[in-house]
Amino acid sequence: MKRRLTAAVAVALAAALSACSGDSGEKSATGAVPATDFVALGDSYAAGVGAGNYGDDKNCMQSKDGGYPQLFVKARTAATFGKVTDVSCGGAVINDVRYEQLSALSDTTGWVTLTVGGNDVGWSTTVQQCLLGTDATCKASVEQAAAKAQSTLPAALDDLYTAIRGKAPNAKVFVLGYPHLVAEPGKSGVSCESLTDPRREALNKGADSLVEIIKARVAAQQGFTFVDVRPAFEGHGACTADPWVNGFTGNLAEAFHPNPEGYQAYLKELLAVAS
Repeated sequence: MKRRLTAAVAVALAAALSACSGDSGEKSATGAVPATDFVALGDSYAAGVGAGNYGDDKNCMQSKDGGYPQLFVKARTAATFGKVTDVSCGGAVINDVRYEQLSALSDTTGWVTLTVGGNDVGWSTTVQQCLLGTDATCKASVEQAAAKAQSTLPAALDDLYTAIRGKAPNAKVFVLGYPHLVAEPGKSGVSCESLTDPRREALNKGADSLVEIIKARVAAQQGFTFVDVRPAFEGHGACTADPWVNGFTGNLAEAFHPNPEGYQAYLKELLAVAS
């Protein structure tokens, strides 16, 4: 004759089976707090500037559906995330993220995405110098930005990453870098205003300098993953036949930011490490 389990035994067995089989939600180190929320942090590249369909905040130009954070949420199953919060903002620098965006994080945050650092070294000004100046002034501006990056970014990024970990102790953090903005010298085949080969070379070297600093600082953080998008964008910068980076458009704020195809490339690289 089969014996019936008592209620207490049944509850204990159910709990044991649940613990063995796992849970679809992320857990804290103690297993007590479900960490299923998603938070997007960062600057214009995180906000989706260049993808269009912006919200009411014209200063941040956060895309409603075309930036990589929104695409990431759509690409995952509906049950993956709990609360979804996007506080990214065009023009943000590291301290903007640290002091204005991190309030969105908590111990229930399971995933964080972030792109930031370019505005801290005046990258947009450097691009303008390369468009409007000479080959020599372009190179000098890039070198100045690279020197500033080397001297200021490592400590600032370390402080930011430490603050993120403190606010979101249970989160997987994905830091996405920046692409080369323009075609490699001699490989464009398309006219691109005043961006001569020497200027393109300077800009791409400057981007490499910035991205390698971010990559190195991410590598020093436990639970952080760097997502390098430069290989994905190869052959698709501005000044190519199939650009994933906007050149000059009707909205100058979108210039030299990814277009919708570019943000799809960001998504693909993110999913490769976050799925």
